[in-house]
Amino acid sequence: MNSVSPIEPAPLAIDAAGVPYSTRYGDIYHSADSGPGQARHVFLGGNHLPGRWNGLNDFTILETGFGLGLNFLATWQAWRDDPDRSARLNYVSVEKHPFTTESLSSLHGRYGEFAPLSAELREKWPVLVAGIHRISLADGRVLLTLAFGDANEILPKLAVQPDAIYLDGFSPASNPGMWTPTLIKAIARKARTGTTLATYTSAAAVRRALESEGFLCDKRPGFGHKREMIGARFAPRWRRQGSAYAGAPAGDKHALVVGAGLAGAAICERLASRGWRLTLIEASPAPAMGASGLSAGIFHPHVSPDDCVLSRLSRNAYLMGMSRWTSLGKSGHRIEWSRCGVLQLPHRISEEEAMVRTLASLAYPVGYARTVDAAEAGVMAKCRVASGGWWFEGAGWLRASSLVRAELDKAERQLTMQFGNPVRRLERRGNDWHALAQDGSLIAKAPVAILANAADMQDLVDVGTPLRRIRGQVSLVPQRGGHVPSIVVTGMGYVIPPREGMMLTGSTYEPENQPLLPPDDANSANLVRLQHLLPDFECPSSPDALCGESAFRAVARDRMPLVGRVPDLEAAKNNRITLTGAQLADMPHLPDLYCATGFGSRGIIWSAMAGELLASLLEREPLPMESDLAAAIDPGRFALRNLRHGLL
Repeated sequence: MNSVSPIEPAPLAIDAAGVPYSTRYGDIYHSADSGPGQARHVFLGGNHLPGRWNGLNDFTILETGFGLGLNFLATWQAWRDDPDRSARLNYVSVEKHPFTTESLSSLHGRYGEFAPLSAELREKWPVLVAGIHRISLADGRVLLTLAFGDANEILPKLAVQPDAIYLDGFSPASNPGMWTPTLIKAIARKARTGTTLATYTSAAAVRRALESEGFLCDKRPGFGHKREMIGARFAPRWRRQGSAYAGAPAGDKHALVVGAGLAGAAICERLASRGWRLTLIEASPAPAMGASGLSAGIFHPHVSPDDCVLSRLSRNAYLMGMSRWTSLGKSGHRIEWSRCGVLQLPHRISEEEAMVRTLASLAYPVGYARTVDAAEAGVMAKCRVASGGWWFEGAGWLRASSLVRAELDKAERQLTMQFGNPVRRLERRGNDWHALAQDGSLIAKAPVAILANAADMQDLVDVGTPLRRIRGQVSLVPQRGGHVPSIVVTGMGYVIPPREGMMLTGSTYEPENQPLLPPDDANSANLVRLQHLLPDFECPSSPDALCGESAFRAVARDRMPLVGRVPDLEAAKNNRITLTGAQLADMPHLPDLYCATGFGSRGIIWSAMAGELLASLLEREPLPMESDLAAAIDPGRFALRNLRHGLL
């Protein structure tokens, strides 16, 4: 079982000299001479910024210790004001004890020079839960990736190759855990030859640790009352292993995307925001004709006592999704959704106490998840529910087809769409992928191809495991009496609040290789689920009078999505001897071919995560999740498992 460490926010305190102060570490957050001045002299100046980002496509900074965010705000301001700046700024920062939005608002009021930037940062400040949070600022030109957690635990899991490093944090005497040789080694493993580093301290132990890991260090004039600081450049005397993230080919940023459902639309929108041209190919006559065409679906995170991989990944995707959907709405692209809240009930009443213990141990912020008893749950739902359970305040329901339309509309200027022409073969010819029709004619070609066509992907490539098609039927139930919920209630099935007099409830789970339920029997099964959730609801006596909607989901055998580079099974088989003991990074891949599939019943949140992850991979940006989570959904994981067991 994993050890779960809840995030404890930093308390707001000011010392006698008027400087923000940490009561936990007994140290100030920045130089008493000036916080912004220290940021500019030590961290920007120490890394030769702004000059080093001039004319580049992107520039990446890694920081240890976000604190008040002054280093970030000063960097963002310098980047914004530089006419020769890079096209994009990537800023990755680790923080164990982040401030709440309210505390940041109070603190940022002391630094008026950053007012417009700090206001935008606070508007998008994430909920304080462990893991990685991706924040898009300045219309997507600045990507802030915040890693909440202990630096010694989360920094090794960051997938980032920085151009510059801000080695910050409370002093070595106050917080020695942030300056250990082990942490310095983890930082050095992220660096590449030429990466620069700066820190306000001149401690000999820090300098020795840096030098032992390949940094060439020199002492420079410090800021304010500090006489010296350390500047460094990474120049190891040993050969470094290459990056596991190959990125897009140099030259034309053009990709084929096969499939115009939730996955394909999210991928198009995220890549278009980075200047890519997209050719979207869909077998159906219009977008969102598969599972994305159902009337509505629900979204909420997964919770487990040990905060397992699924829980961590769903938290990442859930928060990322809500951020993206909110941004789409603010940019004028309307989505039909409601954050009415989701109440998750246990499958059996006997499990309710275990649910209470689970959330007590995880200590999430109440705005993310909390426990409610049956009485409070009934007040929230405005009708009696079967029991108490977990309350996700920000969760709700969403009409997937409206999200697909919004994302495709947002990407419109970069997008060409072709409908009603199924891709029957995918061939690599020269430097391009060719999508071919049934008669062998060319539909489209591009240097990069991304398969987002659910289980149909396996008709084009083999990833080492079959994708199962699982039918799910939902039922539209007329609103009857007053016993209808005003929130989403889920557990053994789910029910969505009525719209236009109809509630949506479901869903069946029917593998394609087994006898499928007749529609009326599926409606009956859904009514049983509904009655379990809402004991007082008067279910219709004739299930055959109900309307049902059904679609097939794609599910992998481990029920996790597949997002990333497509493995080359033939090359792996031919090199299975040399690949003995291989890791995912060692697996051969088909050139410039990616996929996003296997979303199962979580397609709404998985799509947001998949779009950002694939865009980050192709652009060689810091990944929006920990590396172990990216590995858990890597499409090559099944081929690697088969290779290790001699089954390839």
